Amino acid sequence: MKSWGLPLLLAALATVGLWALLGRAVDLPPAPEPKLHCVSYTPFRGDQTPYDPSLVIPRWQIEEDLRQLQPITNCVRIYAVDQGLDQVVPIAEQLGMQVLLGIWISSEPAKFEPQIVRTIELANAHRATVKAIIVGNEVLLRGEQSGETLAALVNHVKQATGLPTTYADVWGFWQKAPPVLAESVDFLTIHILPYWEDDPAPSTDAVVHLEYVMGEMQRQFPGRRLMIGETGWPSAGRAREDAVPSIVDQARYLRDFLVYAKAHELDYNFIEAYDQPWKRHQEGAVGGYWGLFDAARQAKFDWFTPVSNHPNWPMLAGLSVLIGLIALALARPRALTLPAGAVFSAAAMAGGVFMVLEAERALLITVSYWDMAVEALLLLQAAIILLVVLRQGSQLDKGPSFAEAPLRDAVAWLKAMDNDPIPMGGLLRLVVLVGAATVGLALAFDGRYRGFPLAAYAFPALAFVALQIRRGSFLRPDPAGTEERILSLIFVASALYIAWAEGPLNWQALAWCGLLLLFALGTAGAWRGQRAAGVSAGPGASG
Repeated sequence: MKSWGLPLLLAALATVGLWALLGRAVDLPPAPEPKLHCVSYTPFRGDQTPYDPSLVIPRWQIEEDLRQLQPITNCVRIYAVDQGLDQVVPIAEQLGMQVLLGIWISSEPAKFEPQIVRTIELANAHRATVKAIIVGNEVLLRGEQSGETLAALVNHVKQATGLPTTYADVWGFWQKAPPVLAESVDFLTIHILPYWEDDPAPSTDAVVHLEYVMGEMQRQFPGRRLMIGETGWPSAGRAREDAVPSIVDQARYLRDFLVYAKAHELDYNFIEAYDQPWKRHQEGAVGGYWGLFDAARQAKFDWFTPVSNHPNWPMLAGLSVLIGLIALALARPRALTLPAGAVFSAAAMAGGVFMVLEAERALLITVSYWDMAVEALLLLQAAIILLVVLRQGSQLDKGPSFAEAPLRDAVAWLKAMDNDPIPMGGLLRLVVLVGAATVGLALAFDGRYRGFPLAAYAFPALAFVALQIRRGSFLRPDPAGTEERILSLIFVASALYIAWAEGPLNWQALAWCGLLLLFALGTAGAWRGQRAAGVSAGPGASG
């Protein structure tokens, strides 16, 4: 290994440099004022969920959260008063905060009518604390009640409390709502979420889009007061066109918005205070990452200093290098030439980077034991392929075989892959290809909330192509190639459809389509095998 120690050092330094680039802090405009107007507050932690009818949030948990939020805002918005959320109002009063008090209106009057009664009691008992009452949230969007019914509920609550009363929905549904609803409210509470628009806007242009929406609403409702009841940006999840979730993009949009809101004297509420893991069941990873604080109640960024997507990048760089070194130590390609050693060093470090990225993604998307199992298998798959690539490459370069490594007994089955007539190597290869094809089909047919597992499949895709070019095959696939011919058609069809559906601005989608096409290229040997078999049979051959 001495002959290529320098390439190994350079590959390790390049890995550190890559993570430093990914983790660089980005300068953003500072927030113009130290406190936010209001922040959506949902108290659920861990496996707590609003879908558990027996759950009652303990008072200490709410008090702990509001004390943490108090330095950054004097107001919280809640969406219901059941499951212990009615305790928010008296606790906020003790802390000198205000509440946008919400009533969750659904299609079932038996469930929301008790909330109306409780809300009226709270409002009348804590009038100075209740900033306004919001009767229903996105009910028209969900199609659960008519605008006329909502107007009647708003009027009832307003007459019973005498406090400012409103209804909240996405701005487009306000435009389609019957006039009686707008006439019933004291002000219109509108939701503007540039990430979720039909034509998503990137974080750099999101405030421009918001300004356009505000202009449209003011033209349709002249003279009416408008409050932005929800606006925000996710810190993790899949891209929608060029709207990319990340911590930097979240901080950029929120800071830009604060500058705009102060200049135009807008009243607003950010969604949301804390990440909510339970939302990932409904909306994929992106649904759980709208919080200013993560689920562990740690701030993602502050409002005045540069922001990084990977503030812990030195640790991630160290893990990547360590994984690469361990893989090389297990393969022990001592007899490699200098050029081959450089290639192997780069491959080992790249494998380490991809595995760390996949582990980071796994932490963001897992919501169940099944998810954890799948992600663990993907990481194991990546580790095995990295070792097999290094082992087969060393054999091709006339280096020692993998069996000479200290863990010979543990990996002896890998050595048999090349000579086994019932190839376990073919099985591993087929598992990878079927997995990639399954994800490709899922993204093609139902991709709204699904992410692109780029890190999990980037190294296998590159390895399959590289080793096929080097040897003409990888892990000795089925000579008949029937499965691979079918899979290659799935790869190409899925890639073309996803690229068309997502558009040219979604780099995550385009990168995934590129991986699918690499897998298709990596299965080209099956088609060559079919053509060769046809030529051997001849035009007059019989079975």
